[in-house]
Amino acid sequence: MHADCIASSLDSMSLATERTDKAAVGAKAGAIERHPERRFKAAFEAYKEREMPRIRQERPGLRKNQYENELHDEFKKHPDNPFNQLQVSYDATQEEKVEVLAKQRELNEKRLAGA
Repeated sequence: MHADCIASSLDSMSLATERTDKAAVGAKAGAIERHPERRFKAAFEAYKEREMPRIRQERPGLRKNQYENELHDEFKKHPDNPFNQLQVSYDATQEEKVEVLAKQRELNEKRLAGA
């Protein structure tokens, strides 16, 4: 619960201090992920390497394949997963990217208003 409060505070601060001029929005729109499938394998390998010692300590006695399956299930929900990050189609126009950013900002504002 404590981490949720901190994350909400950081989100609200970023919303309050976010630049909304055309150049800043355009730069942010250009950084949206267009091919998450290309980064998935590398991101999962990095996650697996980082988290394997923890899961081996939590659940001793499993086989390597079982550890990897557990980590894969965790990674599906993790923020480091490229599919869990903001993404648009590969041929999206700048206007579509800006629209996705606006929708994401709107969702964050609604979520923080309800919290």
